[in-house]
Amino acid sequence: MKIAFRIFSWVVGLSLLLSSAPTAQAQPIKVRAVHPSVDVMYLPAFLAQAKGIFKEEGLEVELILMLGARSGIQALVSGDVHFVMPLGAALSAIWSGADLKLLAQMTNMLPYSLIVRPEIQRLEDLRGKRIGVSLGSTTHALVHELFKLSSIDDKGIEYVNIPGSAPKIAALEKGLIAATPLAPPTELRAIRGGFKRLVVFGDVLPEMSFTGLVATGRYIKEQPKTVERMVRAIVRGTFSARDDPAAAIGAMQSYMKITPDDARESYQLVRRSLSPILTESGVKRMAAMVSGTTGVGQTREPKDYMDLSFLNRALSDLGKK
Repeated sequence: MKIAFRIFSWVVGLSLLLSSAPTAQAQPIKVRAVHPSVDVMYLPAFLAQAKGIFKEEGLEVELILMLGARSGIQALVSGDVHFVMPLGAALSAIWSGADLKLLAQMTNMLPYSLIVRPEIQRLEDLRGKRIGVSLGSTTHALVHELFKLSSIDDKGIEYVNIPGSAPKIAALEKGLIAATPLAPPTELRAIRGGFKRLVVFGDVLPEMSFTGLVATGRYIKEQPKTVERMVRAIVRGTFSARDDPAAAIGAMQSYMKITPDDARESYQLVRRSLSPILTESGVKRMAAMVSGTTGVGQTREPKDYMDLSFLNRALSDLGKK
């Protein structure tokens, strides 16, 4: 009887000890995601980092600045990073055979402006001039599409490959180019430097999927839970950026190193474009523009390289659908 009582006491004591011990915290999953510029198009990711949304989803996300969207795609395909955020740059790679999937969206309009030297008064004045773009990227496609919609033949225009916003402004200052597409807050800096905004692309071009989240098919298959958490974090970050101006402006000041006034003005330019809902129509518009600029034929339909399962689940979880 005494032996049975001792065993009972020992079991009860051990149970109490285990129940009172602190639960070990699960280690966050490390994720690397690439963005090609520190601009407002990637505000949802910056805000998700600043507000701890990634952390709440069990992720430790390293946001990597890699100039030139094509460099990010190469890093994604090689497995050096897990996600990229510009959507347009992924399309020509997909059409060339890369196994990439578009998962979510952050912006559905183009918060770029065509910034020009003071002597440029009209689009027609750019005939025979040089325009700074990242060749094969969305900025290149933007300018080409703008001239097309304006019925201007751009064959006499020389497109100069200049990755990165700061080098584009430097080329404007030196007179090496007459125009370049820039996004806030960089465009505000250029305007203060004496250049001017000739066209706001979002005012003349239709809505299209611009930035968001892209991963390889292999990574999605091998790490579906991580992908699910990352998509939900980006969705939360996008809604938060749209619905919480104070937090968004604060994150812009921190990540973009800009003044409160510039942050507020930049935010007003991008807020209307903030939407995580990736649509086939939005991707089709972007695809048509990219294909027309790069000359790479569309070998696949958007529905074949869009995986909306994670996005739909996130929207359902958040009560947004």
